[in-house]
Amino acid sequence: MVATDTQSKVRPSMRIGFLIGGLATLQPTFAGNYLAWSAHRRGHEVCFVTADELSFLDDGSVFATTLRVRAGDYAKPADFYRALVSTDAVREEDTLSGFDVVIIRYNPLREPHSAPPSPILDFCWRLRLGGTFVVNDPEGVFRAWGRLSLSDLPADVHARTLVSRSPERIKAFLRDLDGPAVLKPLAHAGHEKVFRVPKGQVKNLNPIITAISKDGYAVAQEYLREAEEGEKRLLLLGGEPIRVGGQVAIYRRLPGLGEGEKKRRNPARRRCKFGAVEERICDLLRPKLLADGLYLVSVDLAGGKILELNAFSPGGIHSLREIYRVDVAEIIIRDLERRVRLRDAYRGTHDPEAAGVV
Repeated sequence: MVATDTQSKVRPSMRIGFLIGGLATLQPTFAGNYLAWSAHRRGHEVCFVTADELSFLDDGSVFATTLRVRAGDYAKPADFYRALVSTDAVREEDTLSGFDVVIIRYNPLREPHSAPPSPILDFCWRLRLGGTFVVNDPEGVFRAWGRLSLSDLPADVHARTLVSRSPERIKAFLRDLDGPAVLKPLAHAGHEKVFRVPKGQVKNLNPIITAISKDGYAVAQEYLREAEEGEKRLLLLGGEPIRVGGQVAIYRRLPGLGEGEKKRRNPARRRCKFGAVEERICDLLRPKLLADGLYLVSVDLAGGKILELNAFSPGGIHSLREIYRVDVAEIIIRDLERRVRLRDAYRGTHDPEAAGVV
């Protein structure tokens, strides 16, 4: 439900923390910056915490060095971002258990396989146990990260996928697939390590598998020809498509230019329709998202199938603003206000999320 003007005047101020990998990785157009800017403009206290500045104390609290902008009216997300990365930003020591909401905008599981295990999800899980609303639930994002979670859905709504480090199993999957495929590292490594493999390709297959599995597990996925026309990105909030008025938060990401055409590094964005196929996918996804505590996610679709579910750092808010002139960030912050208000009302007697009333 979108808050009315009257509701917005009486809403309680929240403390919201954004957990990011590092300040250098943040950009003005990132969804995390848009959400923080919107929350600041609605009167909430907003802080950023980097992954390397967390400490777990033996009293069960999570301690952090936080960064926030100074009080003021920042007219644009870019203004907010410049204030955050400036020397004028405020750096403080604080315990995250005192925050109403902690929003994870960093995926510690995408670190190289050789890197030491990160305790960040465990820290966030303990925050959740202490009553902080963590977006998304640490246990839920851990399950969603492995790409295997989509296998719980009907086979006709997700691309066939194998996650493995075994060259023999990957080759067997490609033979059984009997069609083109995409090979890529499970850990994020940029577009330079994403390979499209035509049906029956043998040449260079061993070097490709070696390259993508060097630092961890590899993903072999059915290639959907419809993806050549561009993927659809859809944002879901509480298991439902985000709607601003009559507009659903969905757009098409056109493929980038080919080799030799380097003017556009990133895919272009275009309008697209939300139809019966997308509605069915949402209906099938909703129970799983709610059960796993995946409050805010983005889903990439092609050919009526799910290619990817992003539960760590769902994006697209800037693109939706550019394409449709809608403010998805404010819708999300308003809903957070509602959820925190209900959690406070039931604190100590009842978990409204578990009962499905938020």
